[in-house]
Amino acid sequence: MPVVSERVSERISEDFGASAPQILSALERLNLDVHTDAERVQAAVLLVAKGSRTMLDDALEHAESDWRDLLDRAGLASADWRDRLDDELGPTDAKPTPGR
Repeated sequence: MPVVSERVSERISEDFGASAPQILSALERLNLDVHTDAERVQAAVLLVAKGSRTMLDDALEHAESDWRDLLDRAGLASADWRDRLDDELGPTDAKPTPGR
């Protein structure tokens, strides 16, 4: 069970508000190979979902069956995926902005 990073957790709260704990739990239950970058796949789910619970459910299903295709749909399949994650979620060492 992959742990959700702080920046993914913040994005969950931004996109899903009061439903955030349920979304967090669903992302932590993703069955991913130990060699798979969990944050990348979790972020792909959120990016594809665009704040929609229906689209999130579809993305979660896609993550379980074909996460590589999901990465492509989210724009995280190319060599610059780390930069894209930083653009979408903020750098990994970023401190939360007050009031955000």
